[in-house]
Amino acid sequence: MEENQVPAGDAAQAYSVPWSIFDTWLGVGLLVVLNIIFLTAIVLGYKGQAMQNVGILFVELLYLLPLVLIFAWRRISWKYLGFGKFSLQTMGLGCGLLIAGYLIIILHNLVLYALGVDTQGDQISQIFSELDSPVWLFLVGVVIAPVVEEIFFRGFLFQGFRQKYGWVAGMLLSSFIFAAAHLDPVSFIPTFILGSVLAFVYHRSNSVWPGIIFHFMVNAFGLCTVYAATQFPGLIPS
Repeated sequence: MEENQVPAGDAAQAYSVPWSIFDTWLGVGLLVVLNIIFLTAIVLGYKGQAMQNVGILFVELLYLLPLVLIFAWRRISWKYLGFGKFSLQTMGLGCGLLIAGYLIIILHNLVLYALGVDTQGDQISQIFSELDSPVWLFLVGVVIAPVVEEIFFRGFLFQGFRQKYGWVAGMLLSSFIFAAAHLDPVSFIPTFILGSVLAFVYHRSNSVWPGIIFHFMVNAFGLCTVYAATQFPGLIPS
């Protein structure tokens, strides 16, 4: 295998990526700056505009800005982010891990209900009620977000951390940042669990595609369920 050639398949081992741990942490720093700007916009009252139409698309695409800047600076090919093949065994493993993860998330949500705290589903329902149309939320949440977030958090952050700290620490670090970047304390634990599952699947396959598929499935199921509850409240007992 040539130096820095991207391996494919579940038999692939962790390989050297052409960006340093400095670049990885720089990406985190740039992400923090973007989130500070977004939080400032919320404080100033621009949240409604950001969640409407192309505004929500623009906010999601900002995740790629640190990656674009760093890869352009280092002259790195995007192929190293992991666009290779993967096997069905990866998907089977991911399905099993997602089921286990959802059991923990259900327990987490039950605790929140018992404490009288709104869950992530309640917050998404509120977002639906504030939108002129749910089309953009579905487009971004189901299509754009899985692609953008898997490229950044698994293809870039996880690989960079894995190369320096090992895959376990890389999984935990990238998942922690993934959860924190959503700026929602209530959803931190569920998002951390999802990030850990997706990072492990990436580790086994060295491909970003399984994570994109699973992320798509999770977001589609969640958004469709919440939207159905807002349109047909009688179908779900209170």
